[in-house]
Amino acid sequence: MAGDLNDDLATLAAKAPSDATLVVFHSAVLTYITPEVRQRFVDQVTALPGHWISNEGPGVLPALTAQVPAGREDTQHRFLTALDGRPVAWSGGHGQSVELL
Repeated sequence: MAGDLNDDLATLAAKAPSDATLVVFHSAVLTYITPEVRQRFVDQVTALPGHWISNEGPGVLPALTAQVPAGREDTQHRFLTALDGRPVAWSGGHGQSVELL
């Protein structure tokens, strides 16, 4: 479905079957929108039932990066993968590697 990240998220999520677990996944998308539009998306996606999986550069969602445990900072310019707003791994931008936190 083509649409706007924020304007159409709730409508699309509502189309998920009631007996399914909703999962919203994105990779390398949020860097292309302003911080204000990003925050609107974060507010919406965290209010949905189900799970949110993000895979973005560490500077894109600073609140997630701030949660990375000390000593586990990225040294290889990878993406930060998070589940429901909690960082879980450093990953290659195209999925070629994953290092769990």
